[in-house]
Amino acid sequence: MSGDKKNINKIQEVQLSGRVVMKKLSEGSKSERNAVMLQTKNKAYVLRKMGGNPFKDASLEMLAGKSITATGILNRNLFLAKEIREDI
Repeated sequence: MSGDKKNINKIQEVQLSGRVVMKKLSEGSKSERNAVMLQTKNKAYVLRKMGGNPFKDASLEMLAGKSITATGILNRNLFLAKEIREDI
């Protein structure tokens, strides 16, 4: 049995709220890119939709500058959103 399988039961859905921003990541490296981020009160997370394109997602880019509440899985600095709702 692999040690990685122990972490499967630890994955939990969380709900985060914040502002969607575009930010340049890995500046000056081969991995440099503009990323869609969710800036919460405490930290910024790379924002992706579950099953979405990890490199470019126009539907997420359209949310830049808007406040959202999203439900999904948090893994270090990556937030994989299952459901996104724009705050009014």
